[in-house]
Formats: sequence, structure tokens, C-alpha cells
Amino acid sequence: MTKDLLMQYTLIALFFIALLSYYIYGLESLVICLISVGVALGCDILMSMVMGSKGSSNKMSAIVFGLIVALSYSLGLTPGMMYDPALVPPILNGGLEQYLYPALISAVGLIVFKKLQGLSGRKYVNPAAVAKLLILGLLFMPVMSTLYNTSALLPADHDSLVALQNPMVADDMGLYKWIYPDGSYPLMDKVPFAATLLSCYSNNASLGYFVTIGEVEDPLPAVLDVMLLGKYHGWIGGFSSIIVMAVGIALFLVARDYFKWRITAAYLVSTAVISVVMSGIFGGDILLRMLFHLFMGSSIFLAFFMATDPATTPMTRLGQIIFGVGLGVLTVLIQTYTGFLGGSILALVIMNLTCPVLDRIGLPKPSSTRVKVKLPKTKQLQETMPTDCMRCGKCLTACSMNLAPIVIKEAADKNNWTKVEKLGATYCNACGFCSLVCPARIDLKAAVTAAKEKIESM
Repeated sequence: MTKDLLMQYTLIALFFIALLSYYIYGLESLVICLISVGVALGCDILMSMVMGSKGSSNKMSAIVFGLIVALSYSLGLTPGMMYDPALVPPILNGGLEQYLYPALISAVGLIVFKKLQGLSGRKYVNPAAVAKLLILGLLFMPVMSTLYNTSALLPADHDSLVALQNPMVADDMGLYKWIYPDGSYPLMDKVPFAATLLSCYSNNASLGYFVTIGEVEDPLPAVLDVMLLGKYHGWIGGFSSIIVMAVGIALFLVARDYFKWRITAAYLVSTAVISVVMSGIFGGDILLRMLFHLFMGSSIFLAFFMATDPATTPMTRLGQIIFGVGLGVLTVLIQTYTGFLGGSILALVIMNLTCPVLDRIGLPKPSSTRVKVKLPKTKQLQETMPTDCMRCGKCLTACSMNLAPIVIKEAADKNNWTKVEKLGATYCNACGFCSLVCPARIDLKAAVTAAKEKIESM
């Protein structure tokens, strides 16, 4: 496995999703993809010229980054949202804005959070996620707050349409109100919540209306159809949860030892569990709340293609599980208690910052005797240039002495010989398995054996 090959697999998966998004969003989604990729490629070439060897060009990585920016961008306007023009921001109503913002996110993300952040030795936050929060938070939402009575990152319609703490119920006259006349807050009711989901995500606004007036006895099949098969509002990459999951699972199967599928699994399970907890606290239909948190625009694409970014997530398997659980819990809490329905992307940036700590959890314990490890099938490669560590963590599970080769190398590079000795470098038997499985083609065997010789000579 090589880093370039992993990028190729990811690119194919993202390209497939982008191409199929045309079915829901039309030509606009493809144009946004082209703009985001073009800006990312241009900035990558420009920064490589400015930074020289410190920031060499990586066109494949830039293309993947540009597609992630485009596919994590909100687009689409359902007929149900047409009824109140005050709820329709310009970014969802056509015009140059829908192309300007993804271009800005691509530029800032690649220059600041890929190239310049990489100078620190590692990337601490997901470039696409933090750039999106920065651009939309500093530029888009202040405009929204002036025109549409919103604040910070919270559109006003989120609190008025999807209040996950106190959803609407019908009064005696059949009208839906937030608060009873006596001032008490109602619990979630299946009808208005289902109607809201159908109005926000379906291309048939009358569905929500028919549910509200009682002409649809069971709205669950329609909600399942929208949330799983096709959403007409939200992230471009989340247009169909079924397609995203199918493509994501196929990607994991192709290179399961290198893609951090444990994060995705832990995120989805913890999101489902905390959704049940929130239903227990606030009442309402458990299944509807779970469908909302699991399959709304940001969640499912982020779970497979952003939360698994190797450079900004933990290397150890236990760390990855904790990361996924924390991501799921934070996502639901943010969405429930703040009304920010893009809670998963904020939660991702928060959890990214915990990775230096999570990387220390679950490190293998050095063994003085050789252990049996499973190695991939091998083939002779043409000579390849090493790249920066992508933090896949594969070397941690391939070492025949249960060492953490990349961690030993990083400590040795910093002349932290106390840590090198504590990590068990002297147990290295020079089997070379770590170098064999490293997709970045780093000569970990040479680095660890050199560290071992240094410790033994001290």
C-alpha cells in the first residue's frame, strides 16, 4: 500500500458520489465540485512554488481535498422552504454566493490548514472542517444575522422549525404551538417533527402538509425514503445516505487496514445511543430522532469521509474508538442544546484537538519475545519517494515486537531518548515489517534500529 494508492481509492469514491449528486442537485453541484477542485489545485501549485521543499506539491491530495470541500457544502432548496422567503438565505437561493463560498473554503483550507499547518509537523484539525466553520462563521453568518435575524452559526429557522428539546404538539384547535397557554413546554410529537423533516428534505412540499393535517396516517415510510434515499437540501455529499454508506463501506473493504473504519462505526453507534437518551429526556418518537441525527445532511458523509481523515485522527485503535464515541456524543448534544444542526462538523474540530492525548491511549506494550502478526500480501514496487507520515497507525499493529515504530522515530527525531527507551526500542529485532506496511514509504526499520543503537551506546 502507498499513500498515492490510498488517495486514488478515495478519489474514485468521492468522484462517484459527486457524479451521482447531479441526480438531486443538477448542474450546480458539479460546477461547485469543479470550482473547489480547481481552486485547491491552483493553491497547491502556488504554495509549492512559494514554500519549495517545505511544501511540495501533492496534486492528488489537493483534488481529494477540493472534492471533500464541495461535497461537505450545503446546497438545494426544497419547495417546502419556499413558503417563507425570510428563511431562504442567499447561499441556498442561487446566485454567485453558492460558488463563492466553496472557493473561499478551498483556498483558506488548503493554504492555511493544509500547507501552513503542516509546517508544525502534524495537522491538528481537519482542514476542510475548520475552514468551513471559519468562512461561514466570519463571512456568511454575520450577513445572515443582519438580513434574517440569526446569530453566530445558528440560523433562526433551526430554532423555530427543529427544536430538539421541545418540538411542537397540536392544541385543541389543531394548531401547532411551542408553549401551552399555561406556559408549560410540550414533549416531542411525531406528526410535526415528521412534517418538518419532509418539508425540509423532500422535493414534494405537500407531503409535510398532508402529514400535518392528518391525511397521512403513518409518515415514517416517507421520512425513511427522504432520509435514506434522497435529500433535496443539505450537504451535496449527503444527498443519499444509502449511496454514501455503500461507497464508504466498499472503500473500507478495499483497504480496511488503512482506513479508520472504527471511528465511523463508533460514531454511528454512539450517535444512535445518545439519540435514544435524548428521547428519554425530552420524549417523542425515538426512531424519528435517531433518523434525524444519523442521516441529516452533514452526518453520514462526515462519518465516512471526514471523521476518518488519517492525519487528524488518532493512530491507535482504542484512540479511534474513543474519538468516534466522543464525536457522536458531542454532535447530538450540540444539535440538541444549541440548535446548530451542523453540530457534527464543530464536534469534529473539537475532537481533532484531543488527538495528541488519544494517540497515547492504546499504544502496544513492547514485548521481549516475538509475536505473530498478520501481514498483507506483498509485491515488489518501483522505487518511491517517502512522504510525511499520514498517521494511519498500521505500523503499530505490524511490529513483531509490539512496538510503536513511528512514535519511536518521532521521539528520536526530537532527541527524547528517555521516551525512546521507555517505548522499548531496544526490543527491535529489525524484522522490517513496519517499513513493509508503511504507505508513506518511510524507512521505519532504519529509524528504529538507529534509535536502538543510540540507546545501547549510552
